[in-house]
Amino acid sequence: MATKHINASTLTTASILFTVDSDARPLTPITLYNGHSAAIFIGDSSITTSGATIGRTIATTASQTFYVNPNDVIYGISAAASAAGAIVITYSA
Repeated sequence: MATKHINASTLTTASILFTVDSDARPLTPITLYNGHSAAIFIGDSSITTSGATIGRTIATTASQTFYVNPNDVIYGISAAASAAGAIVITYSA
């Protein structure tokens, strides 16, 4: 298997960052690096930047590893409308 990466970005509304391939191994590790100029929040389609539906926070220049299954969809959102930079997602496929 080879390591792959994609670049994504967030908006101030929840948007899809990554959809896991249908033929991916169960519990495939993926790492998200926040290269944005503001914190991002990761979760499902209902995530927000505060309150009861706040997503998992990834601070600027930080990374987080998640274990995903085939067809999982990862959403991201940022509280800063002017956040610049990329979110880098790396995984093995």
